[in-house]
Formats: sequence, C-alpha cells, structure tokens
Amino acid sequence: MEEFTIHPIKTGEFLAAEKSNFTYQQGCGEKFVSPIIMYCIKGRDKVILVDTGGSDEAWAAIHHHGLRRTPDMHPLEGLRKIGVEAKDVEIIVNTHLHWDHCFNNELFPNARIYVQKREMEYAVHPLPVHCVYYESHQVGLTPRWMRAYHRITVVEGDHDLIPGVKLVTLPGHTPGFQGVLVNTSRGRGLVASDCQALFENWEGNAQYDHIPSGIHYSLEDYFATFKKMEKICDFILPGHDPKVFDQEVYP
Repeated sequence: MEEFTIHPIKTGEFLAAEKSNFTYQQGCGEKFVSPIIMYCIKGRDKVILVDTGGSDEAWAAIHHHGLRRTPDMHPLEGLRKIGVEAKDVEIIVNTHLHWDHCFNNELFPNARIYVQKREMEYAVHPLPVHCVYYESHQVGLTPRWMRAYHRITVVEGDHDLIPGVKLVTLPGHTPGFQGVLVNTSRGRGLVASDCQALFENWEGNAQYDHIPSGIHYSLEDYFATFKKMEKICDFILPGHDPKVFDQEVYP
C-alpha cells in the first residue's frame, strides 16, 4: 500500500490561548501561543488537506478573539512552501466545522470536501455555548464553510477515502468529529486535530491516561474515542500544539 507524508502548515496563532480550554480542567490560567494547524497529506499523485484554517486578524478580532496571521501564514502561502497550489488540492477533510478549521474551504475550487453528517446537522443548530465556534445563525453569522456547500460530500461513520487514507469518527470534542488515518513509513498516523489539540492530551498525566478537551460535546463519547484510538493508530498529530512544528514533515 502507498505510504504518504503529512505536512503541518501554520495558518495563524492564538496569542493568549487558555491552556484549560485544551486540557480539561488542567492548567487553568496558563496562557500560551497556540498555532492554528492545517495538514497536507501528499502521495504520489494525490493532495489532501485536513482542515483549512481560520480567518484573518480583523474578522477574528470582531467575532472571536485576537490572533496573528502574517502574510506567510495565509493558507495558500503555506501550501506554496511545500510545492502545492490551490488547484492541486483534490480533497479536503473537515475534521469538524468550528470556524478555525473550515474558514478557507472556498479557496480550493477543485476540491471535494468531506464532512460527517452528524457534524453538519449539529453545526446548523448547536447548543448555545457552541454557537460562536460554529459561527451559526443564532449569533447572526453565516458559516464560511457554506460558501463551498455545493462541493461537500456527506459521510456517515468510518469511510475509506482512498487506499491508505481513511476517515475515522472520533466524537467528543464535537458530535460529528472525524480524524484522518494515514498509512506512512512509520505506521498509521492519525491526524487527530482538536480531538487531541495537544500532544499532552494523548500522553496523559498521573490522573488520566488521556485528557479530553475542555471544549467538548460529550465526555462519554470522548472516553470511548480514546479506546478506539488506542487500537487504530501508531502516532497522532494534534490540532493546536506548537511542538508539531519541531518537524517539517511526518513521519
């Protein structure tokens, strides 16, 4: 089976991220610079994006909270650094539909976009505490992912995307969350995104084997997801950890 490489791309930075938002009740009050990460999976003749990043600085300042996005952090610039143009992207996987993971879907005109059915259902009418994350109509916004609605393929459950790349459901952070399981030279890499926002979530601590996100839909689903992940992957790649950029490419 073909082996793929996975390239992390920084599409912005939250300058004062609250640690406990990522690690459930751990690190309250601790702030750090948290990258917004898009992953590019490259094969012999396939280019797949996992998530497309968030907004520019002005939009975030009005509707969310401050971030930094320098010109070289624009998603298209990040891809050019690894030799990929927007037209080359054939597939986008949105792990979930929070604004900082799907804001730029429309930039890739040739891409078919894969989203879990449960995620789309929840995104259009989330619980009040999640409305801003989804930029839903309840807070007076139209979600940016809807601009590429006509290119979305809705899937239900685990799904073989192409040989060597599989969508796997990982509910907990959101009800329709999905990760991307990738065949690599080091085994099965799981692009876990915000299911495991930091490496620390997966590594755990003295109290927990794995730590759920402080932002979540279901803790019961989360702990079932941990058990599933233990069986299917050899390493994970998180959604907001600066340590991801210790390597330019995985594995």
